[in-house]
This record gives sequence, C-alpha cells and structure tokens, in this order.
Amino acid sequence: MQHIFTYGSLMFDPVWSRVVTHTYTSSRARLPGYQRCCVINETYPIAIPACDAHIDGVLYWNVNAQDVTRLDTFEGDYYQRIPVNIELTSGVTVAWVYALNPVYQHIVDYRPWNVEQFSQTGMTQFLQRYQGFLT
Repeated sequence: MQHIFTYGSLMFDPVWSRVVTHTYTSSRARLPGYQRCCVINETYPIAIPACDAHIDGVLYWNVNAQDVTRLDTFEGDYYQRIPVNIELTSGVTVAWVYALNPVYQHIVDYRPWNVEQFSQTGMTQFLQRYQGFLT
C-alpha cells in the first residue's frame, strides 16, 4: 500500500475513479519544493522542482499495488513516480508523486496550471480525449 499525492487531473474524482478500481480515503495536502506548470498543448499539468514553491493537492491513502500499476500506466513516460515529503495539517508524511521525467523537459510550458479552469472546462475535454484508456 502506498500513499499517492495528486495535483492535476487525478485530484478530480471523475478522473481518479476511472483510473483506479478501489475507493480510497483522501486528504487535502501540500507538496513543498515543486511547482505545477502547464504541459504544451495539453489540459493537464506537470510538477517540476522549484525551491521556494509548493503545490496544493490531494493525498490518497493506502493505494493498493494493482491501482498503483494502473496509475503508472495512466501517467505514462512523461512522469516518474518518486517519493516525497507531503505536508498535512497534522504533520508530514512520505508519499509518491508523479513528477516530470527529466528526459521530457521540452514538454513544459512554464505558465502556472489553472485548477479552476480545468475544473470548469478542461476536465470535460480531458475525459473526452482519454476516454479510451479510462473506460
């Protein structure tokens, strides 16, 4: 069982629940030392290291191995799953995050990713585009 920190499309239940097969407890959380940026020509973001930054997101607790494998497949080559310290109101815990695989630095659009815009319009486009994998 592994804790998974999400900061983009997977923060949203309509995406998360189409990728994983089980239900998990979640908490609001913060990833220090990273910034969330747009990906060129995509609706989803990427996390890259940044000293004086942080990303607010959702931590899913005790994700089973089968669903971690599904998440690895969903995230694809652009991301690498790495262990990080996650801040919660109750303290700090170690979790995994899908951050940029440095080989793909060229896909980063350094504009901040807009959570509200994704929620209002981007998620619909994202779900339509990725429907084949998610069903």
